[in-house]
Amino acid sequence: MEIYWSLKSVPELAALTRKQRRRVHEQCLRRHFWRARATRRSVGAYMALFLTFFIIVAGGDTILTALGMTSSVWISSGLAFIGALAGLFVFSRIAIPVLRPFYREFIERDERHGV
Repeated sequence: MEIYWSLKSVPELAALTRKQRRRVHEQCLRRHFWRARATRRSVGAYMALFLTFFIIVAGGDTILTALGMTSSVWISSGLAFIGALAGLFVFSRIAIPVLRPFYREFIERDERHGV
């Protein structure tokens, strides 16, 4: 399984602008992954999202406590934000191989309609 570190490295999206890549990816992700029937891959992706979030939040808090820093709402919120972004990144990388065929369909449909 190849890992695509950015949307630009996905062959179907490489020729598009950054804004177009993001829009195509988000639309396909929403339609064919979030709202689709659960599969092993999708359940694994959701678990990876949660575990990444949990590891960053719990690990960051543990490290700060070990360094003698007291936790505050702002630090906890920052860790939660970073954890959510990292979790969504991991989730998206797991979803890309499933979405690749849908990217092509979405792009062709948009080109026909002039969007």
